[in-house]
Parts: sequence; structure tokens; C-alpha cells
Amino acid sequence: MPYDEKSAGPPQTPALTPDWGAPFGAFLEGGQQAYVRWLQTMFELSQEITRFAQDRLQEDMTAWATLVSCHNPQEAVECQRQFSAKAAAQYSEEIGKLSQMMTRMAISGLFSAPQTHKSAGA
Repeated sequence: MPYDEKSAGPPQTPALTPDWGAPFGAFLEGGQQAYVRWLQTMFELSQEITRFAQDRLQEDMTAWATLVSCHNPQEAVECQRQFSAKAAAQYSEEIGKLSQMMTRMAISGLFSAPQTHKSAGA
């Protein structure tokens, strides 16, 4: 007897059972919580980067004002040396802060991942 698509009907899908729904609901809830934590951390990161950029711009303007007031090349070189040393220290500190924030985000996501349920046969 040949296969007739019209009489075959839609494929039968198994009904969802409470045993299936509970772990799936927990998985969705865990995913939603992880996404909220990720968004919060990204917001904190963007705030930190914005704060740092504002601070550095202020430092740059101050350095330029100081450089303009120098009376000879030796003062200008010393001004530039101090500016460079301070900027390098601030960038280094900021990299440390951002690294710590990213590490906390990764650890938070790692240890808060939803737990999978083992099947009864395992």
C-alpha cells in the first residue's frame, strides 16, 4: 500500500507531563536569573569604564594646562614624565578592577547555572 500524505495526518507528539515540566521550568528560571545577573554586571562595567574615561579626560586637561604653563623644555619634559607615570598607574589599576569584575561575573555565572536532573534510569 503506497504512502498517502493526505491520509497520514500530523505527526503525533507526546503530551507534556509534570515530570518533564518541572525541570524545564527550573531551567528557564535559572536562565532568566543568569541573564539578569549578566545585565547587572554589564551595567556596572559600563559605569566603571565611563567613570574612568571621565577621570582620565579631566587628568588630560589638567596636564595640558600644566604643560602650557611650563617656562622651559626641562619643565615640559618633567611635566610629561609625571603625567605619563600617573596615567600608566591609573590604567594599570583600572585593568585590575575590570579584570576582577569580569572574574566575579564568570564565577557567578558558573556557580549559579541551573542543575540538570538525572533521568530515573541513570
